[in-house]
Amino acid sequence: QRDVLRLIGSDEEVTIPEEETLVASNNSVLKTFCFRKAYISFMVRSYDDAKEYVLKFFDCRENAWANLMVTHINHALHTGLISFWVARKSRD
Repeated sequence: QRDVLRLIGSDEEVTIPEEETLVASNNSVLKTFCFRKAYISFMVRSYDDAKEYVLKFFDCRENAWANLMVTHINHALHTGLISFWVARKSRD
C-alpha cells in the first residue's frame, strides 16, 4: 500500500509496526526491503531516497542468504542502474 501511494504521488506515510521488527531482525529481509525501496525510489526519480537505500542494500548484501539466480540477476541489474544514476547525478 505504501508503494502504491508513492507511485501516485501521495506523501501519506503508512506505518506497519511489525514490519520494523521483522526488517531489523533478519538481514535477508532487510536486503530485500532496501532493494524494493531503492527500486521504487529509482522509478519515481527520488534521487536521495534511491541513493540511501541502495547504499543500505550494498551494506547488508554480504551478510544475507544467497538469492535464487533469477532474483540475483534482477538485483544486480537494477542496483547497477541505480548506481550509474547516482554517479551521474552526483557528478553534476
